[in-house]
Amino acid sequence: MKPIISFVTPMKEKDFRVIALLKSIRFQNYPQNRIEIIIIDGGSNPEILQACKNYKVKIFFNPKQLAEGAGMGKDQGIWKSKGKYIVIAESDIELIGKDWIINMIRPLENNSEIFASVPRLFINKKDNVTNRYLSYLGVDPFAIYRSIEGQLELNNNIKKVHKQGYDILELNVKNPYCMGSNGFMFRKSLIKKVGDYAQDVEFIARLAKSGYTKFAVIDKSRIWHKNIKSMGDFLRKRIRWTRNYAKVYIREKKDFQWITDRREFFFYVLKNLVLIPAIITSVKNSIRYHDRAWFLHAPLLFLSTILNIYFTFTSKKMLTQIFKG
Repeated sequence: MKPIISFVTPMKEKDFRVIALLKSIRFQNYPQNRIEIIIIDGGSNPEILQACKNYKVKIFFNPKQLAEGAGMGKDQGIWKSKGKYIVIAESDIELIGKDWIINMIRPLENNSEIFASVPRLFINKKDNVTNRYLSYLGVDPFAIYRSIEGQLELNNNIKKVHKQGYDILELNVKNPYCMGSNGFMFRKSLIKKVGDYAQDVEFIARLAKSGYTKFAVIDKSRIWHKNIKSMGDFLRKRIRWTRNYAKVYIREKKDFQWITDRREFFFYVLKNLVLIPAIITSVKNSIRYHDRAWFLHAPLLFLSTILNIYFTFTSKKMLTQIFKG
């Protein structure tokens, strides 16, 4: 019998984007009675919740509204789930292809050392230009020096072992990748190893520290992340997320550290502010992909860096981590 797959979706929706996700899950070439969909809701439009019920979902209310944090949306959903494998599925993603689940579980079923499967991002050429750019590198341009999306796109030196349908990569225990969201699938049994799902990056760091380092990046399983509707939307979301990180999420940081080499980190920040390296990358990749979305690379990297600098100076804990360790 095929394993149960649990999709955990934290949300607070004003529009109906989540319906595309639910349709793409129910479209899967996988026994539907082996798929569980759990929505942890922080106060969505009641009409959206009613529409979700047409897709046989389980809905639970999250009074604190936040998706990340111990006891928050993702953490609640994982503990309520029954699946052997958990998929963190934000409400603004859509699974591409009917064999998405089959491709994702293959390495997990074949190799007990692999702790998770990671999908690639889908580039929709009809998407708005801002979201299209973020579909290459991930939602936070500042994080590309550590994010799995950014490193897969810009780092040609990543060590990986190619298997049929996927690549096996390993985490660096001291500098684990930023990942764990947007269709990330992992073994539910691992939640007991780390205690909770406080944050995506914290969960990954704790697993690496516990010796779980091998994961698979799947060739044909892609997700379309409909995160941003416009440049203004990008700015609003980055401000809100960076502010929450500085005021809320930083308190739960134990194992994941953004800065492990201060000289390297400060050099990275300086490059982002100077702009020239980012402009060179913009030109190269706009030619490579024939996509003008890459011209947003330099300005959005600059803006996200400025936001991180500003909110760092509003948080004593962040200042301590950066300048004292």
